[in-house]
Amino acid sequence: MLARLSLGRLRGTKAGCSQFRSRPAALTAAGCIGWSYLCLKAPVHCSNQVTPVAPKPLALNKEVAQGDGQGGVGSPEKVIVAQSIAALLFRYAEVAFHLGPVIAWWLLGSMPVIGTFFSRERMLAMLVDALANCGPVGIKWGQWASTRFDIFDDDFCDTLGKLTNFAPAHSFEWSRECLETSFGRKLDDVFIEFDPEAVASGSIGQVHMATLRSDNSLVAVKVQHPNLAKRLALDMAILRQLAQVAAWLAPGWRISETADQFATNFEAQLDFRDEAENLRAFKRNFDSSFWRAIVSFPKPVEGLIAHDVLVESFESGESVANFLGRCGSRAGGSWHLTNKGWVMVGASEDDTSELRANIALCGIQSYFKMMIWDNLLHADLHPGNVLIRLEDVDPLGRLMRYIVLGDSSSRVPHIVFLDAGLAASFPQEIFAHIHSFFQAVVSYDGETIGKSILALGLTQPHVRSHAAFIEEVAQKCAAQKREYDAGGGKAGDNMRSYLESVRAHQVIIHPSVMVAVMSMLVLEGWQFRLDPAVSVFTCLESATGDGIFGYVSRLSRCVTELRGRLGL
Repeated sequence: MLARLSLGRLRGTKAGCSQFRSRPAALTAAGCIGWSYLCLKAPVHCSNQVTPVAPKPLALNKEVAQGDGQGGVGSPEKVIVAQSIAALLFRYAEVAFHLGPVIAWWLLGSMPVIGTFFSRERMLAMLVDALANCGPVGIKWGQWASTRFDIFDDDFCDTLGKLTNFAPAHSFEWSRECLETSFGRKLDDVFIEFDPEAVASGSIGQVHMATLRSDNSLVAVKVQHPNLAKRLALDMAILRQLAQVAAWLAPGWRISETADQFATNFEAQLDFRDEAENLRAFKRNFDSSFWRAIVSFPKPVEGLIAHDVLVESFESGESVANFLGRCGSRAGGSWHLTNKGWVMVGASEDDTSELRANIALCGIQSYFKMMIWDNLLHADLHPGNVLIRLEDVDPLGRLMRYIVLGDSSSRVPHIVFLDAGLAASFPQEIFAHIHSFFQAVVSYDGETIGKSILALGLTQPHVRSHAAFIEEVAQKCAAQKREYDAGGGKAGDNMRSYLESVRAHQVIIHPSVMVAVMSMLVLEGWQFRLDPAVSVFTCLESATGDGIFGYVSRLSRCVTELRGRLGL
């Protein structure tokens, strides 16, 4: 079964915000008391063994938490509760220990006069170390923040980008033990060579290079970090408790739901067998001569797939994160309307300009194919998970590339999507409206956009007036059209504008749709840094309706369906 992903949203209302502000300051103390109470009510089962984590493994039921009424001081239930409370309190102290100095440095740096002695560069370096030491949740947040140049300052994003591929690594001894336990074979029986140094480390696991004994092929071995389930359970307990307190203080916000969904999504990455199945599905979806020349995914090695270990083909290339760090961002220019359409004039030029444009174009078109045509979306598209390399194209691929792109080069840029542990799919009743939504975006049909957004939630019990929401969206769409005609506008900004209306009118959007939106914003972030001259809107036009990528995608889907019916 594919690892499904859902992501909630934080929705605030005017009533909720005013209710939050109107509560007396004394509720802060009450909140602390409630926080402590929740800590006592949410014992955690912890062990020294890495085991699968259920979506909500943290809270014991009421009977177990209180005991059966007959157990003494040393009853098993009370021992478990005491151990869980101790573990939680220790984790609270550990997080405070790591983040406390960063917060103190930031506060001191914000003060007049004395702030000059507390540099921002040092504070950011401390933040990277603190997030890394906080464990998987801290690392994951840092990776997300490093892509959000639209929210945070450049130096903030650049510094946190160090967490993309170089999260703390575990020992080689653990990798050996985990691999031998998972496969029931000695390391030397599986591999001729095994690099004890990890080539990359992330929030969930790390990657070693190795050579298979069976066929001498070079592979990447992904090994889960030790005690990950235990640490994740503690972090998720803290997150859920904080969310419950926040939800009590601000009932108009759906904070508790968002925290639950984030926790479930993060826990979904703990089984590498799901990632292997996702890789197989992506390979099927991109298994045409045209797409194989543009995009590829690692191939799992059958027989060497387990819960905590995944062996897959080694993919060479340079990550987009490293490329941007080495070559920097391309400075944009201004858009001008020509007889060939909108063209950016004045953008910086260097020997990487063509490569940048090809990578950005292929990345965006691949994303739209996943979302609009395949209904299977890679949901972790930060720049560290995207490799780029030059690759030879076979004659058929060159012909198709010439028909679609007008380029018959024999050696072209190629991108590889890594880390497919998170994959999102829309329910069929939602997927039916995805294409109409993007078709309306392309045609600037504001009324249809508004109706499609309402249809992207299974129910809309909180929307007071559908007509008012549709009218507001239509007005924003008209303003965006005028901005676009004047050579301005950005797809991500347009999407965020619509989300403001969604929050204001309390529209419920299915979590899978929010995953797609957030993935697009992350992708647009590094695409814009690669080449701001590549228009997401133009790519969307090509991927939908009568666009050439739409034709290619429809043809690929028809071929896939025909093969299925013929049993090929």
